Amino acid sequence: MACNGSAARGHFDPEDLNLTDEALRLKYLGPQQTELFMPICATYLLIFVVGAVGNGLTCLVILRHKAMRTPTNYYLFSLAVSDLLVLLLGMPLEVYEMWRNYPFLFGPVGCYFKTALFETVCFASILSITTVSVERYVAILHPFRAKLQSTRRRALRILGIVWGFSVLFSLPNTSIHGIKFHYFPNGSLVPGSATCTVIKPMWIYNFIIQVTSFLFYLLPMTVISVLYYLMALRVSI
Repeated sequence: MACNGSAARGHFDPEDLNLTDEALRLKYLGPQQTELFMPICATYLLIFVVGAVGNGLTCLVILRHKAMRTPTNYYLFSLAVSDLLVLLLGMPLEVYEMWRNYPFLFGPVGCYFKTALFETVCFASILSITTVSVERYVAILHPFRAKLQSTRRRALRILGIVWGFSVLFSLPNTSIHGIKFHYFPNGSLVPGSATCTVIKPMWIYNFIIQVTSFLFYLLPMTVISVLYYLMALRVSI
């Protein structure tokens, strides 16, 4: 029902004149708090505790014990870090937005940060998992090559590339997000209506989603499936 910017400014309901700002926001923007907030929050809390403890211990063990600093464990460390970033930075923002769907209080910078964070850690996790699959494939089908090439320096270099690509490919989706203000049908601003959402034409958003879905979901899934199939064939011989 709400529209932004230069949207059509249709008939203004006379009853709106007798409503408070809070009632108007409810009418045009919906509930300020997500339904089933408490059960969802309890679930998130459980995920947060388990995830933070598990991934934190993984990072701690790898950092404190030199024998655990193997190339494979570096990839696991990368996965643990990406999960911790989501848990420690992304999840509180997500819970806050469910508690207060509007207004978004952190401004454009906070909106960009939230979008870039989720995009980056998601891409980094997928690429790290794909890299682990490639490393296992080489280790099983080409063990001598793996012994020569699998070094900690090489693993760190690959992870640097993984995170660099993840940040780079997070920029398109981040750039089309921003703060959107909502308006009543008569063109007046809905008080406290700022939300962090897509502010560019939806065809741009859909195109970006299609490209990233192929590059970071369909393609990695295909590569991982093929590699594990080849490994299964080799092991079964």
